[in-house]
Amino acid sequence: MHPSTRVLNGADTRRRLWPAGMTPPVVTYAVTVLCGLIYLLELWNRRAVFSLLVDPLRDLPQTGWPSVLAITLVHDYRSPMHIVFNLLAFLALGRVVEQAIGSIRYLLLLVALAWVSSSYQLGLEHAIGIGLSGVIYGVFGFMLGASRRNRIFRWYVSQNLRMMLGWAVLCVVLTHFNILGVANTAHFSGLFFGAICGLAYSFPRYAPALWVLAFGLAVAGPVLVARAA
Repeated sequence: MHPSTRVLNGADTRRRLWPAGMTPPVVTYAVTVLCGLIYLLELWNRRAVFSLLVDPLRDLPQTGWPSVLAITLVHDYRSPMHIVFNLLAFLALGRVVEQAIGSIRYLLLLVALAWVSSSYQLGLEHAIGIGLSGVIYGVFGFMLGASRRNRIFRWYVSQNLRMMLGWAVLCVVLTHFNILGVANTAHFSGLFFGAICGLAYSFPRYAPALWVLAFGLAVAGPVLVARAA
């Protein structure tokens, strides 16, 4: 490394890349707290939590559609590391995206990512995948797609691309050999959908066509669920 080159990380990165006076990422913090509270409720009464948030999926496609979103907030109570790693990744990526695009647009992005990742997981794998990981991959996908427009995103992508893609591929291998059960379709569908949304944000000229594509993918999710039911 050249002596004059400095690697930006931690607080140094924030000081150099983030303008002062940014609004707090309230949506990111709210989702994090909500996931934590639901996890604590699971430890206290798992049956009640699953009855309210997960079990309605059995009634698809007639009813139970709100649970397609709700299951992203539920984590495996038997594995504390599941929620710890998910929330650390969500905080690291989510607050950056929220502060860049604003809380309202970020909230809409999260809802769309939860919908797409969960519905494709249900429709293609015929299996329920709980947890926030599909949304996290979607947020990273948004960063990837929008990195041309935003230098903060470019830095985060350059630091995390290998790890994120490597973990996604490793999860496929672990699932194939029945070592670990992972919602792989949620990961890849979230990543792909998030990247399309990021490209629409990054390239206004092509945004109408990209948003039409994103809308079509979102609509296809429940169609896949209905066919799988």
